[in-house]
Amino acid sequence: MANLGQKLQRWPLEAWSSVVLVMLPIALLFCWGLDFHSLRRGEETNLVESAHYWRTTLQNYGFTPTSLFDNLGRSPLPIWLISLSQIIFGQGLWGDRLLGALLNGASLPLLYWLGKELYGRRWPALLTAVVYGTAPTVVYWARVASINSFILPLTIAYLASALFCRRDLRGALPLGLTLSALALTNLPTAIVLLATSLLFLYWDTPRLKSSFLFWIGFILGLMPAIAWWLGHSSLPSSVDLLTGIDFISGSPWPTKLRGWFWLLASAPGLIFALHAFPQAQQALHWSWARFLLCQAGAYSMLVIISPWSSTSLVMPLLVVLAVAAGLTLAEVRQESLTWVYPPWWRRFFLILGGCAGLGAMAVYHAYGRGNLTTWTAQDGVLTILVLVLLALTLAMTSLLLDRQRSEFINVLFWGLFVCLFLVIYTPLSYLPPRSLPDVMVSTVSTTNQLPARL
Repeated sequence: MANLGQKLQRWPLEAWSSVVLVMLPIALLFCWGLDFHSLRRGEETNLVESAHYWRTTLQNYGFTPTSLFDNLGRSPLPIWLISLSQIIFGQGLWGDRLLGALLNGASLPLLYWLGKELYGRRWPALLTAVVYGTAPTVVYWARVASINSFILPLTIAYLASALFCRRDLRGALPLGLTLSALALTNLPTAIVLLATSLLFLYWDTPRLKSSFLFWIGFILGLMPAIAWWLGHSSLPSSVDLLTGIDFISGSPWPTKLRGWFWLLASAPGLIFALHAFPQAQQALHWSWARFLLCQAGAYSMLVIISPWSSTSLVMPLLVVLAVAAGLTLAEVRQESLTWVYPPWWRRFFLILGGCAGLGAMAVYHAYGRGNLTTWTAQDGVLTILVLVLLALTLAMTSLLLDRQRSEFINVLFWGLFVCLFLVIYTPLSYLPPRSLPDVMVSTVSTTNQLPARL
């Protein structure tokens, strides 16, 4: 504790204030107004109802060993955590969603530590948290009760443990425990992350492969997941393990591409990550370069060739791309006088701003013609206001990029934060997590949404 106090005292006031200024608003964005919209059809409704049923069964019949396997499917940890959230925070939308939102908010300091550990500097770590916390996909999943809302903080914890165990073998146990949690949340994601993290550790810290203490701690951490999957596979009603993780070739491409669509939705911040990978290829002697190439490059290839169709497989890339974007933005900020911005950055944000402006016009005309029958006047005004504000933010970012001004960082991310906060009050935050082909062929009326549970 004395050493910790000395380290905290060495932190300048500017570092403390900047970290708090960044993380508190993002955590508020994750947790504010969770009861404004009712449960999304599909995964959120299924998980919440499963958690409610599992908790009720425990209360009525008591705990038995089979309670850890019955009515849980192949993702037991989200159901357990949502049940715990309902017990702590009560039944209703707040109780269903708050624990996931709090876990995502609590993962922000850990993400900052991950960036600081990887780059050894404060600004790349801080800007990593900014990019991650203002990514629309992250904000969406942090605010709903879903598998992805638990995948994101667990991925941050797992990657941070992988970095920590390079210099302290005690990190092997949390590395195994976080991988166990991922396996109990989404097994394909855990398998791919295991492959890329072992590749990174073998490349960056080869001494770990012959460390007895490392493997003992890692295997001990894996025991909860191994025990649960063995128990699940031994039940008469269980399915084969390979079938259980959807090991089916020939899955429809719209389903496989759904996760990549969610990744593209966060392009305004993650687009800066593309500049970091050519640098990583020329700096292979640095740990951060090996980390990015393994956890982004190798991971992406494994996701593409894998037979599993799950949006959760793509979610870890949000974390790694935010780490890469933080490095690029830190270089922009610290070398603003000598840095020449790529011309396509300006064009990219100009095109996005134009699309946002066209979207505002489309909503205005659709509402004026009475096509949006379920929207109130407040819904229409706020939605148009958000789209106009987003268009102005992106246009101003493009202008500052054209003038080689590093102030575009503040304009872009504070503008995104304000837009995302206002979106909470609009029907845009209620868009279901479905891919574009699903939306095009869907004939389900939006009036059939489940009412909010009291």
